[in-house]
Order: sequence, then structure tokens, then C-alpha cells
Amino acid sequence: MEAAEKKMPVPPYVAYRTLTNFLERFKQGLPGRIDRGLMGSMSGAAQSQVTTALRYLGMISENNIPQLIMKRYVTGEEEERKAALREMLEKSYPFIFDGEFDVSTATAHMLRENFAENTSASGDTISRCIAFFKDAASDAGIIVSPYILQKSARNAGGSKRRTTTKKVQKESDHPPAAQPVSHPPKAPSFAAQSSLLLMGLFQRLPVPGSTWGKDERERWVQTLQNVLVLEYPEN
Repeated sequence: MEAAEKKMPVPPYVAYRTLTNFLERFKQGLPGRIDRGLMGSMSGAAQSQVTTALRYLGMISENNIPQLIMKRYVTGEEEERKAALREMLEKSYPFIFDGEFDVSTATAHMLRENFAENTSASGDTISRCIAFFKDAASDAGIIVSPYILQKSARNAGGSKRRTTTKKVQKESDHPPAAQPVSHPPKAPSFAAQSSLLLMGLFQRLPVPGSTWGKDERERWVQTLQNVLVLEYPEN
């Protein structure tokens, strides 16, 4: 019982895009209170989930009064908005940003265990909480491990194999006419491509020539250093 009492409330599990679409309407300024009258045609369940998410992230008070962090997020420019979102996530998910859990190198199973051990979420709700967190973290410029972002190919692979088998059986009596074989040029490869962590990091680099905030650049470099220690142990 004592351990259960120490668990945090259930984190947001509304679709992240539902929350951001709702917040988009306040770019020109915040109302005095966030209530259901502002939520238009949302279902009752979605209205409740959005309100709960806003409270969990500290955007509104228990009385639904907008807080300064919410104003920073909805009215700020891109870098300010990302900084505000990052600040909210680091404060609202202490079990992820406590210095002991590294979200840039963790696996999907490790992240799920962390949510299960530290929050009151359970079952399918944990999956929805994780989906919200992953989208929000990416939006905030937080580097999330490719082992967390990658999708399981188990079901897709099985479905593809079954479909292929049926197709072969169906067409076995009518073999297709011979087609010229084309050999697309192979993409250049290098040894580091075998590391999902390194490839995930480099895929998050902005387009060369575009602006890249100093803080975000330094976080990327620090994460790269952590990954290099994992992938290339010192003698």
C-alpha cells in the first residue's frame, strides 16, 4: 500500500495532436479560464482528457486558470514554445528526467517499466501515456532513443508473409511474363549504420544551413558523447 501511495497520478493519455490543436486557438491570447465551452465538438471523454493533461503539465490550476507556462507555450515563438514544453515535461515526468533514466538510449520495454513502476497507469493506458510522451518529447526537441521510437514489425511481417503466400498460390497457375531485371544503385554504407542509436541521432540533425539553437545543439552533442561511450567501450 505504501508503494502504491508513492506513485504519481496517471500521466496524459489523450492524443498529443488533439491537445496541440486545442492550444493553437489561443495564439492571440488566453481566456480567463479554460472550460468545456471552449472545447467545441470534442466528445465528453476527450474534453476530460484534455483538461486532465493541462493540469498534469501545469498549464492550468485546479480551478482551470491558465498559468504563465501556458502563456509562454501558446504565444511564444518556436524556440520559446519548445523551451516551455521541455520545462513542463521535465517537471511533470520526474521519473524520466531524474538523471537515472536516459531516454536517449532506453529501450521501449525500459520506458514501459518506468511508467508502470512510477505512475498509477496500467494496461493499455500505459501505451497511450507513452505515445503522448514520445510525441511531446519530440516536439520539445528532446532526443528520444530510436529503440523507443521504432515500431514493432512482428504483426506487419506476419501479415505480409500471409499475403505473399496467398498471392503466390493464386498466381502459380498463371506465371507472369518475364520482366527485365533492374538493379538500383546501392546506397553508400558505413560501419556505424549498424547502430540504431547513432543513426537515430543523426536523423534528428536539422537541415544544413538552417538555424539550430545553442541549447539544443549542446544537448545533441552531449547525447552523442553518451552514445559513443555505449557503442565504443574504452580499453
